[in-house]
Amino acid sequence: MARLPLQPADHLEVISALSLRPTFASAVGGFDQAVWNSTLDWRLHELVRMRVAMINECTVCLGWRTPMAVEAGVTDEDLAAVTDPADPRFSPAESVAIEYAARFCTDSARIDDAFMARLNEQFDPGEVVELTLVIAKYLAMGRFMQVLGLDQACSLQMTATGTVVST
Repeated sequence: MARLPLQPADHLEVISALSLRPTFASAVGGFDQAVWNSTLDWRLHELVRMRVAMINECTVCLGWRTPMAVEAGVTDEDLAAVTDPADPRFSPAESVAIEYAARFCTDSARIDDAFMARLNEQFDPGEVVELTLVIAKYLAMGRFMQVLGLDQACSLQMTATGTVVST
């Protein structure tokens, strides 16, 4: 249940909350669409998304799966393993991306040049920017929804076109 007063509506509470500040709603929508259109491999995208969800303890993100990642063969076992980036099921790029997500979310000030060198061995500069912004989106929106109580009221699923539906 939302932790701020919202007008009753036939849509998700997060939409009602964002509609209180249309400029932010537009920016969040654009950011969300950019992340949805990410060129990152969907397996990697989902592994990173799940690591952030675990850190955020976001019930919505923990409960749904990105359809493209499911199509790419990501399993619940893969997602459960993201707490250990060294798990042999992960490629070197996946391992460093999962570690990056955890460090970005929990101790970003301590990400040193040696770690960034490891990240740059696996990703080109544009991919590093994209990965960073994907992680940032999930971190920010997960916490936004959690703190305001917007993630407790529904279960979300996305259609293949990226439309969010509640169940």
